[in-house]
Amino acid sequence: MTVRHAARWRCPVCGNPDWHQRFDDAGTHGEECTHCGLWVAADVPLDGVERAIRGRLADGTARALGTDPWSMTAEAWRNAAWRFGYVVEQGHASPAQARNHTITLGIITQPSECDAAAALVATLPEFGRRIVLIDAPDAAPWAARFPGVEVHAHPLDGNFAAQRNRVQALAGDGWVLQLDSDERPDPLLRESLGWLVSAAEADGLRSLGLARRNLVDGVASALFPDIQYRLNRANVRFSGAVHERPVVPFAQTSLALVGAIEHRLDSARVRVRTLTYAAMSADGARAEDEARLLRPFDPIADR
Repeated sequence: MTVRHAARWRCPVCGNPDWHQRFDDAGTHGEECTHCGLWVAADVPLDGVERAIRGRLADGTARALGTDPWSMTAEAWRNAAWRFGYVVEQGHASPAQARNHTITLGIITQPSECDAAAALVATLPEFGRRIVLIDAPDAAPWAARFPGVEVHAHPLDGNFAAQRNRVQALAGDGWVLQLDSDERPDPLLRESLGWLVSAAEADGLRSLGLARRNLVDGVASALFPDIQYRLNRANVRFSGAVHERPVVPFAQTSLALVGAIEHRLDSARVRVRTLTYAAMSADGARAEDEARLLRPFDPIADR
């Protein structure tokens, strides 16, 4: 059962407000984050848990002690390590080191948003290969706005997964970061991409879920971390007309929570988007998502 607590802070690892009630192996009652896998005994202050996790990583370890009122699986330790800028190998944690990368940048956009897409691409020169896919039958009217960029066109046809799959196919191989024209990676995510994909390769991963920070009318919204699986191997394919997700075995996925994708939109667009998604798919309208988008971010899970 997923629970929300009026006095419970968001997860100190990933920022998620939702928890499952769960007993640990010793029968102690507690709650587990529904995103990253952190388990905390009931009524334990979460700020102390964050300090303890950071301290273990700084000491070079990735383990909880038997006396700790919290615990994490190996996958949860990876989530926490990446979140705080560490890499874990065989239980040993070390600070992540910046690396160059050969990630392909892929952007899907509407004709009306090509100026925004062009401005976005221009700010991301570190991507050696950049692909823009326009929701249109022909790219020619807009291609000149994207110097040095591969510009393609294909009608969206009411299916976001199919459009993302076209970008994946165009990329061919390697890793692909997909963005919309109203999104951009924040500085911390940008500088972490190289070591993230290197660590993912070492762990046999093919799909990484990035945090997305929604800024509605310029204000950070309560819908956070709003995980988006946008950093994938090129051979990964998506499914779902809306709220599309990669088709990948769970063991080959991980959260990658260092930095975030910044997503800027206004409240009018939030409401229109809900109606549009409802028309595209039976489960497209998510009233809770709209409510959280229109509510300012609060470190308390719910008030």
